[in-house]
Amino acid sequence: MVAGRFWNFVKGLFWQGQRSLEQANPEAVYEMAIRKMKTNYQQMQGAVGKLAAERNRLRLTIEKKQQLLAGVEQDLDAALSAAQAGDSKAGEIGEELIAEKEGLEREIATVKQELVQSEALVANYMGKLRQIENQTKEMESHKDAMVAKLASANARKAFSDMVSGMSTSSEEAAVSDIDKHIEGLSAQADISDEMSGQTREERRRHLRESAVARTAQSKFQAMLEARSGGAGAPGGGGTAAKVPVQTEGKRGI
Repeated sequence: MVAGRFWNFVKGLFWQGQRSLEQANPEAVYEMAIRKMKTNYQQMQGAVGKLAAERNRLRLTIEKKQQLLAGVEQDLDAALSAAQAGDSKAGEIGEELIAEKEGLEREIATVKQELVQSEALVANYMGKLRQIENQTKEMESHKDAMVAKLASANARKAFSDMVSGMSTSSEEAAVSDIDKHIEGLSAQADISDEMSGQTREERRRHLRESAVARTAQSKFQAMLEARSGGAGAPGGGGTAAKVPVQTEGKRGI
């Protein structure tokens, strides 16, 4: 049990290794298949050659026996003519010729049957031989097409790998990280400004308040000067004399 499992495991490793080698060398796999087909073709070609030789022998045998038959028939005709002419020995010869003629006809009929079978067998194996030849040619064409396809696929894959290696995705990711880092620092600075009251909005608010104060002060000064200018008019001395003192006091504050 254990030995059987171990042997199956070893065979599995062997077939796995063989498959990896075949995938790494596909052209060699096609070449081995083509060589196997050519070997089968040569073996069958030899067998068909022997069958064809036997067929040709049967044809030649029939041809010779037919020639013999033709000679016997000619002699038989001569014997018949001699018997008609009164030759007593012609009848005995005629009987032998008839037996020989019938024997040749039986032999020719038998050889013809063998020839029919031989020709059918040769035709059958010739068809198989042509089939193997066509399959071999198709395999050679298939090999050339698949090897070219493999070369194209390897070239396209190599180009794709090269393009992938030229990608700027890693650089873009680094730039994105730096952007986030800078944005984070800027946000921290804004928070610090807000905590110290020095944000942009705060400064703008202070500017607006200062502008309003200066405007109010200018208006107040204008009103003061206008009133001071009116102090020199008749009947306004006492009131006009007090206003500058209060104004100065306010301005001092």
